[in-house]
Amino acid sequence: MRLLLLQFGDYAEAAHRFDRGEGETYYAQRYTVEHVAALARAGAAVRVIALGADAPLERLPSGVESMGLQLYRGRFRGTRLGALRMAAAAFDPTHLLLQVPLPAMIRWAVARGVRVLPLLADSFLADGLRQRLRTRRLAAALNAPEVTWVANHGPNAAADLVRIGVDPRKVLAFDWPALLAPGPFAPRAAPADPAHLRLAYAGAVTEAKGVGDLIEAVALARAAGARWQLTIAGAGDLDAMRALAARRGVAGQVTLLGRVPHDDVLALMRSADAVVVPSRHAYPEGMPMTIYEGLSSGTPVMVSDHPMFRGRVVHLESAVVFPASDPQGLYEAARGLAADAALSRRLSAAAERTCAGFFGPLKWDQLVTRWLAGGDADHAWLRSFALAK
Repeated sequence: MRLLLLQFGDYAEAAHRFDRGEGETYYAQRYTVEHVAALARAGAAVRVIALGADAPLERLPSGVESMGLQLYRGRFRGTRLGALRMAAAAFDPTHLLLQVPLPAMIRWAVARGVRVLPLLADSFLADGLRQRLRTRRLAAALNAPEVTWVANHGPNAAADLVRIGVDPRKVLAFDWPALLAPGPFAPRAAPADPAHLRLAYAGAVTEAKGVGDLIEAVALARAAGARWQLTIAGAGDLDAMRALAARRGVAGQVTLLGRVPHDDVLALMRSADAVVVPSRHAYPEGMPMTIYEGLSSGTPVMVSDHPMFRGRVVHLESAVVFPASDPQGLYEAARGLAADAALSRRLSAAAERTCAGFFGPLKWDQLVTRWLAGGDADHAWLRSFALAK
């Protein structure tokens, strides 16, 4: 077996960090890194190509080989698919675990007789002719008879594959295990002074993730006489967000930490009055683990009405839901939460129940292991999780 993984995460960087005794930077990172390493230790030849930046090939102590290839050249310069195909061919894989929606690589694998499992964490809601053409090409590639299974993170994201035309008989919804020790879930009191609300955000720092909308909401609160504090953990467009905070007069109220260890993110959530997940609809969310992490901290959670979040939280029962891409709506929702002590207690009390039922039954490692085994019993077991039989 020669297993090739294509993904955006830098596998080698994470593996070296864990070898140094350092922590994760996001939920389930160690879990996935260690499972891939276990496959190599069991005898498979495993190579990971990280698509974020060029990096030389190296062999890690686990036996996993890792390299980097910058796939996207820039907004108008296209992708380096030719270079990626060459790098993939050089490894000569028997199996391809594709964690990026790249129809060209699906077709490449099918043409070479390589077994391919698209294992995604994406939705496909962005509008426009170009996006419709992309999703049409993706669905056509995924529907190839040689592609036995197509997985996406969570039931909503899996259903979105069906919406764009993928055969529901091959679509699986996978999830992570419950890796945190949630709680304690003691009811949280509303902030003593609603004018000094403490908000926490963790994730990619981009406009599409709603970070600009969140800063705008802090500015609206300032205009109304409140002085909210917003702490942002994550990498991305930090300079642009600092400039926005300065233009809106709230630079002293917005702290951008950059990428921080996962344990620090959890501590930030526990110390906040609310954890906010403000993703815009166009952002291709699967199911962000920030929601679960916020719930597990016992801190009230506020989420946008992104379609991928439906069913995981319920407005005013397990979270506060506000309209995406709407700073005014976000501001009003946060102001209402800050002023409603009963709501804060109710959300905290519901967090334990919501956490207990948050994850789906098909776990990432089980899916990968069964797909690689490839026997009739494995196929039947996976079929039991398909969206349509």
